[in-house]
Amino acid sequence: MNFLHGQKLIAQKEFGRALDVFLNLKKNDNNDVILFYLGLIYFELNNFNKSIYYYNKFLTKKPNSIIALYNFAFVKQSIGEIEDAKDIYLRLIKLDENKIRPYYGLYTLNPNYLSGSDFERIFFIKNNFKHTLFEKGIINFILSKKEKKNKKYSKEIEYLKISHSLIFNSKKVYNLQSQFYYNQIIGQFYNKLKFSKNDINTSINKKIIPIFIIGLPRSGSTLIDAILSSCSANVRSLGECHVFNMSIFEQVESKIYEKDFNLKNFDFEIDLIQLNESILRRYDQFNFTNEKKNLIIIDKSLENFFNIEFILNIFPKAKFIHTFRNPLDSIISIYQSMLAELSWTHSIEDILIYLDNYFKVLRYYKNKYPQVIMDVDLEKFTENSENISKKIYKFCNLNWNRKVLNFHERKDLFSKTLSFMQVRNKISKYDNTKYKPYLHLLKNYKEKYKWINFD
Repeated sequence: MNFLHGQKLIAQKEFGRALDVFLNLKKNDNNDVILFYLGLIYFELNNFNKSIYYYNKFLTKKPNSIIALYNFAFVKQSIGEIEDAKDIYLRLIKLDENKIRPYYGLYTLNPNYLSGSDFERIFFIKNNFKHTLFEKGIINFILSKKEKKNKKYSKEIEYLKISHSLIFNSKKVYNLQSQFYYNQIIGQFYNKLKFSKNDINTSINKKIIPIFIIGLPRSGSTLIDAILSSCSANVRSLGECHVFNMSIFEQVESKIYEKDFNLKNFDFEIDLIQLNESILRRYDQFNFTNEKKNLIIIDKSLENFFNIEFILNIFPKAKFIHTFRNPLDSIISIYQSMLAELSWTHSIEDILIYLDNYFKVLRYYKNKYPQVIMDVDLEKFTENSENISKKIYKFCNLNWNRKVLNFHERKDLFSKTLSFMQVRNKISKYDNTKYKPYLHLLKNYKEKYKWINFD
């Protein structure tokens, strides 16, 4: 076992196996970088105390490590220690005021943390230094927010277009492959799936009662996750762990990306035994499958609406909470966000294609499995959170109590999403006028997508 093997496992999101590699390396090697990787891995496994412990140990030896400080700040903001995160971002700016990422970090904590002089510095950085494509994307993204604050919406959109193009191209090969998978593979074969080797051992599966929160980003999924994970029962949220996507993809990747791949001859066939083993291994990274009691897990990997058939073959008792909002609001909110890891979020056209598949796939599964999918409208939820949260708990066979609506007071609440600050406050009423200045961006698509409705 060596560094390269451990790094490869991290890239594959095999964090449990990567942890074994780096813990073994630590026994026989005093290389400080091992501490850094342990901090990273424990963060991915939602073990924040150990992540903080190892980042602190690494930073004791390498106090000015830019990447470690940036990661450390992200750990702090994910667990709600906002002032600590702010201090780290400010420390990064003191170390080098010409690096853009700390300014973006401050913005995510609170847009008001960026002053006029900060924006002057960002313009200076933009015009006087060389940057990676991704860094250029961040610069333009931040500048779009300045224009939005000043209600210069056309200028905001100009910056956003540039930002999204740069971020997409910073990982162009990966993003094109991702687009192909969503648009041509799972988006077209979701109702033509085939399974081989169906005789799986479900003894461990029966101990796990999974709830999957599915839908689109910026749809209230983090809010529902916080409310469900505030249950007094044995419930654990895994966040956006992408376990099913990774396990499915590892079986089809070599087929769909080979040079002579022919879509007409493709069969979406999955070895169910292999899938089951991969799923349980990836979930076991979070150290719960050895618990004696049944455990309810919450998997908030939103793309799992594509994977409902796979999931029900592994976990027949799975439940799905589909969070949604006005689709036009969703489109604009996604476009205005920095969702760099999602290939389809970087142009209005790609967002619309993804949403069209999303509506089609969900309609199919809601007709096929109506008893296991519950819709939660974000706007209605904010207006009547008590009654709707009761219905959600009943659907999930959980016992509701009023304390779940005080999720924002929890000390153990975490969120790695852009909603990490929103879930630390009380539920606020939905603003259905927020995106009106941008709806003109969608008018040219009304004929193509019948679900676009301006009424």
